[in-house]
Amino acid sequence: MNTTRTASASALVIAALTERPGIALTQITTTDRLLRIIPLADRAGLRIEGELDHSTLPTLRRALASMNVDSSLYVDLSGLTFIDTGCLRALVGAAAALHDDGSNHVLTLRSAPPQVRRLLELTGWHQTPGLHLQASARPGRPTPGPAHS
Repeated sequence: MNTTRTASASALVIAALTERPGIALTQITTTDRLLRIIPLADRAGLRIEGELDHSTLPTLRRALASMNVDSSLYVDLSGLTFIDTGCLRALVGAAAALHDDGSNHVLTLRSAPPQVRRLLELTGWHQTPGLHLQASARPGRPTPGPAHS
């Protein structure tokens, strides 16, 4: 793996995130992988496309930290092709942090691929306070929002 290329791509994304008030269309290219983190248009959150692994973990953490924590957050994983446990732990940790601040805010994982759901269940992380797994929509139908109790 070309670590110079990976480090410079990550540095460019981090610089772009810190220079702008929100998250702009961000694209990171690392060796043969592509990661895009895009703000959601319809609510506070992110759409993640591509692969999340140890080389992109700092970028994921930075993107999550830059989100407005005055509301619940949504992370659309419909374009995710791979995630390692470190990055999944970062998402779960962000959900726990939202819950630990004393609010009723949650981090909702939208369109989580089956392997992500399975890993969350195997680790027990699906029960993390502040984490909500949104049920998958049937093809052709919009994905429902989280249930409010």
